[in-house]
Amino acid sequence: MDKPYHHGNLKNALLEAGIALINNEGESNFSLRKVAALCGVSHAAPYSHFQNKEDLLKEMQAYVTAQFMQTLEDTVRTSSYPDDSELLIQIGKSYVLFFLHHPQYFSFLFSQPCMALDLSMNGDVECDFPPFRLFRDVAQRVLKNMGLPATKINDAIISMWALVHGLSSIVTMKYVHYDQNWETKIEDFIRNNHG
Repeated sequence: MDKPYHHGNLKNALLEAGIALINNEGESNFSLRKVAALCGVSHAAPYSHFQNKEDLLKEMQAYVTAQFMQTLEDTVRTSSYPDDSELLIQIGKSYVLFFLHHPQYFSFLFSQPCMALDLSMNGDVECDFPPFRLFRDVAQRVLKNMGLPATKINDAIISMWALVHGLSSIVTMKYVHYDQNWETKIEDFIRNNHG
């Protein structure tokens, strides 16, 4: 966080400061007092929004997940693509662009223990990560409609997710340099690897 909080939505400022703190110092150095200091407010101020640091951490995870879900749901909802495979490409693009625009969220979100994925596709994971579940559900429908055998669908979904998740990881790495514009190249990468 570049400057202390001055006015506006203190809760969101605390959430963003908490994410920055974990990304910079790790969870072992995470405290409400440090988050308050980053925002330039009294050490008691966070308690008007959060009961304790565990509550703040849980809210931070929900805050990022909700924004990520909204991005993916908007892509599905506003879809005017002529076929399902194009929608899948656009969901993948939205996935990567979300983290390109919010790189601080990638390292935070995927370092959290509550972030569970069911790559076996059984739907048995109690806390299956909602953005992955949306991606998986759309991909299952699309691949089934394309006539892919059921025995190949799970492998295809894992491969597609690995592509967009791997691209997300690359675009958020501070010391990765690339002479092209990620914003315009993401769709090309996904399209060129779309089977």
